[in-house]
Amino acid sequence: MKMVAALLGSASLFSVLVIAKGSIEAAQADTAAPTANPAAPVFNQLDRNADGKLSFLEARQDARLIDTFYRMDLDLDGFLSPYELGRLSN
Repeated sequence: MKMVAALLGSASLFSVLVIAKGSIEAAQADTAAPTANPAAPVFNQLDRNADGKLSFLEARQDARLIDTFYRMDLDLDGFLSPYELGRLSN
């Protein structure tokens, strides 16, 4: 009986380790190769206070963003992220 419990415990531990290893590898793959954002230079130029997000007041410096700002704001937080601005060039 102790042998069966030990084997089951080992199998469970092995399963947890395999799942954890897969999760770590997936996380590393996500962060290992960031994709270049073609809008980064424009974003950095418009982001006057360098807070990493564009307010409407910052974005209106670019005439293309005046009419599209709120449609581009995918998460509806009132700001554009580099990702959201990058979608304009795609």
